[in-house]
Amino acid sequence: MKTKSLLKNILKGTAVFTFAVLISSCKKNDVDESGSANLKIVNASSSSAPQSFFLANQSVVAGGLDFSESSAYITTNSGNNLVAEFRTDGSGAVFAKDNFEVKNGRNYTIFLAGDGQAARVKHYEDDLTAPTAGQAKVRFVHLSDAAPANIDIRNASGANLAANLERNVATAFTTIAPGILSLQVYAAGQSTSLGTFDLTAFADGKIYTVYITGSTAETITVRSITHN
Repeated sequence: MKTKSLLKNILKGTAVFTFAVLISSCKKNDVDESGSANLKIVNASSSSAPQSFFLANQSVVAGGLDFSESSAYITTNSGNNLVAEFRTDGSGAVFAKDNFEVKNGRNYTIFLAGDGQAARVKHYEDDLTAPTAGQAKVRFVHLSDAAPANIDIRNASGANLAANLERNVATAFTTIAPGILSLQVYAAGQSTSLGTFDLTAFADGKIYTVYITGSTAETITVRSITHN
């Protein structure tokens, strides 16, 4: 009987411990008070009013971030299940929100993408190691709800820079020759371009993200941000 009682207590204790671990792992805004990460915030929502950005209820960008604008890197606490919110300036209404992990010592770019019910927060970890000498470094992010769900991004000679890129997904960073980058966007595997987009000349040693945005055919556009 004592053996059964002891076993019952052990199992009960194990269940309580497991439940506590599960509760802890699901806790929103589990902030690492001793950890930090660097965040770059980008407004890629063409219909949005100027935005503020909050992480774990703490102000990271205190307003005025218009469409196509981005912040410098801002240091904030890392943590698990952190609630990220873009809030409309003036009203303070939440335009879009999500929650995700921000790892200690890492760098991230966080986008406000989409419009209306499709508005969303997307985050991508950044690789800020310097490109090969004499080269620039770039990645591509598909954030357009008007473009096909999967796209090809090609350069002026028709070579794919990003093939079958899925909406809300980012490519890895890759090196590229400095200079003006002329891009065409296609439905994946197709030959009819959605448009040609010329980006400002990429510079030797610089790191870029090129993102495709737009919620209507008329507003599809390609823009870039610089990371260093």
